[in-house]
Amino acid sequence: MNKLVTIAVLTVILLFVLATGAGASATGEPPADLKVKIEEVTTEQEFREVVDDFNSLPGPDAGAAEILLDGLKEENRIDAWNVVDALVKLMTDEQVSQLAKDINTYDQDNISRYLVSVLLARINSPADLTSALVSLQDGYFSGGYLQFMEQIWPRIITDPADAARWLDETYVKLNNPAARESFVNAVGVVAQKQNSGVNRSAIIDWLWRTQEKEADYVYRYNQLVTLYRLGETRALDAIDGFYPGIASDQNRAGLIRSMADIMRWRQEELDQDKLIDWLWKVAGTDVSPYCRQTALAALYLDLGQEKALQQFVHDTDQNGLAALNQEGQVFQINSDWQLLKDISQKYPQSYLGRGIKAYEEVRGKPYFEIDRPEEQFTAAWTPPYGDEEYEPDREIPGWEKFLADYSRHPAADDAAYRLARCYEIRGRFADAVSMMQKARFLPDGDMRYAADGRLVYILDVRMNYDQLKALSSETLAPPLDTLVNYALAVGEIRRDHYASAALILEELLKQPEDPASGPYILPFSRLNVDHQYDFRGAVEKQLAAVKELAGLQAQWEESKDPADLYSLAASIFHNEMLYYSHLWAGNRQYYNWLGNINATGQGHAPAEMAAFAREMINYNHSLPYFQQVYREPSSAPELKARALYSTGLCYIGLDEWGDDALFAFNLPELVKRITSTYQQFVREYPESSMADDALLALGAYTGDAAYVQKIFEDYPDSDVLEKAKNLLKDMESPYYRPGSRYGWSAPFKIMSREDQNLPQEIRDWVDANVLQPFTGSKTMGEWSYLLVAAGEKPTAGYCVGITGISGRADKITVYYQVDGPQPGLLAAQALTHPYILIRIPANEAAVEFIEVS
Repeated sequence: MNKLVTIAVLTVILLFVLATGAGASATGEPPADLKVKIEEVTTEQEFREVVDDFNSLPGPDAGAAEILLDGLKEENRIDAWNVVDALVKLMTDEQVSQLAKDINTYDQDNISRYLVSVLLARINSPADLTSALVSLQDGYFSGGYLQFMEQIWPRIITDPADAARWLDETYVKLNNPAARESFVNAVGVVAQKQNSGVNRSAIIDWLWRTQEKEADYVYRYNQLVTLYRLGETRALDAIDGFYPGIASDQNRAGLIRSMADIMRWRQEELDQDKLIDWLWKVAGTDVSPYCRQTALAALYLDLGQEKALQQFVHDTDQNGLAALNQEGQVFQINSDWQLLKDISQKYPQSYLGRGIKAYEEVRGKPYFEIDRPEEQFTAAWTPPYGDEEYEPDREIPGWEKFLADYSRHPAADDAAYRLARCYEIRGRFADAVSMMQKARFLPDGDMRYAADGRLVYILDVRMNYDQLKALSSETLAPPLDTLVNYALAVGEIRRDHYASAALILEELLKQPEDPASGPYILPFSRLNVDHQYDFRGAVEKQLAAVKELAGLQAQWEESKDPADLYSLAASIFHNEMLYYSHLWAGNRQYYNWLGNINATGQGHAPAEMAAFAREMINYNHSLPYFQQVYREPSSAPELKARALYSTGLCYIGLDEWGDDALFAFNLPELVKRITSTYQQFVREYPESSMADDALLALGAYTGDAAYVQKIFEDYPDSDVLEKAKNLLKDMESPYYRPGSRYGWSAPFKIMSREDQNLPQEIRDWVDANVLQPFTGSKTMGEWSYLLVAAGEKPTAGYCVGITGISGRADKITVYYQVDGPQPGLLAAQALTHPYILIRIPANEAAVEFIEVS
């Protein structure tokens, strides 16, 4: 989504920095004109040009550097690569030292994109290196530490005594466990690259001393693993001594994997037999099935111990695939699918082998992806997911039986996920969410992300309000009852029933136990280990906003004063997160566009996303209220003007929202509404203080310079004159196009004639046109239907596919392809009439069909 800061004359308008009070510099204050220029830039190119001017100053220049540094403290999405060169040149040594101490106070994106590079180039003292590592410990872990240690440490510390002293001083200042682990790993990498030399010896000595002082076994084994990686084989004896004292199954298994990974990459340098003996000891004595199976898998996959496969089969026959007790984890084979593949071939009658066969019988496809033939999609690539990929009537009983027989099989989470999806498709939502919750924690764990996201998708997108209301009355096990009630509260907010929503949210927050307090209870919680999403805090903020809106709504209903309705609309307009479900924990866009819902641009845009977009986007809620204020006869002229102007802002908000809006709104139609609204505004309210802004918006959206010229003619004292000048300058370019004339990719849904949601009139229209070559469109209600028919063909095997749809302000272009039978395949000798029917949000733009080869 895009945040609408002003009327968005140009979508690239960015204010980088408002520099005030820059300190004194080594060569005096930077020229005043540069300070003014950087405050007035409106495009990325302009900003880079101004930064180049800064870079032309003789360095160092503390005042100039301070202006640039101030701008990097705020969130900034511009690509300002030349800022690094400018800062490296302009910053004084004192500023470098201060930046090393304060780097964590800057915007995280700017830290990674610019400021780390600045420090890598300028740090020249051990104290500054320590300051940077300490400051970064809460947000910039392994990658950053490794960069600093590799590029700076060997350059500035060459004496062994200094090296040991610096390591001691820095390590004790790191209080974040992840940072300490990252530091030790980075130190080990530096030592490993220095095959000889004083610092390598100093590091090894320091690691031995430090691990002996550690009371925490996890810290200690990280250091010993690093020592083992450096060739210190006696570290294995130390690990063996304290291994039984590591309480966590997860940490013991992590130690096993770390040791096996070292052997995988350094077999020729280390004593393999000694590690093999130790892993066999673990596999025979560890009381945890999870750790035993981890050790056996490592022995077979990393160390070639054939007997370990037999023992793994024996263990899983007794225990199934082991899970971590009370840690929300399961044994996950990850990329080591070869282990299961070998078991299925060598031990077909084992628990795992039988389960693989049972899975294939229900799924109807090979268990291993490598055994599935590559599917060829010629006319249109079709993703292998979505409702079309399930057969609920057949799969539901099959998966129910599979899970009863193989609940500890590595395919259990896959089976549970597919079963939950089948329940979802059939509208059995209580069963769907309960089974999806189980899928999150079943072995082998590789469906956890998909199950997390789909559980929230069902509650937030797939189910409508009435379905959520019915589900909330059913008995659901914790934490599902809390998740459902929260989803219902969000549903009330999206219906603009703010008082009802506030009551539900208040009850949720009264619960003694935070639903996010348990390990990995909330979906996506495992993705936020270092920075847990503050679910309770987010809901508290949401409740405060809802209470404010409930008060404004009540005031309007009592007074019927249009000014009160305007206040309600404005409050909604300024809160983009009002209708957001915090169950997503900031991961909704990632989940959607990483292929976990139907592909939007490939003919599988799910219908529920259209209703979701209308309900979730705040501008769509504030829009009718502003329109009502404008139409209200009792509204004062100034209020009517503000309401009409705000109506245009709502349309701009929808236009700039992002991909979600494409599901429900036709962008060319939005552009028409923006232009018609502001044309009406300048006609009716030419004396308004907002008339010049309206003209600027018209110029930006139409590309007509006459609107912009009118600002200079009629509003010579306007506060948007500088923006108007910049827009006119852009228009002079032969390559200039207003944003509304750039193409956009439209989501579409491939429809079947038999689809129960297809109107009968559309079905009749299809029947009347598929017997001959045909391209055309027909709009009904909120949808436009597009039909491409290839006409009569002599055999089977022909198909029509959509390769893409692009839209502009005045036209939608549909690209399609007709493919014949695949070479080498026998096609049935029968007359056929291939066609494709698709659906997009309703629009009035002309439709152009282009056949591609």
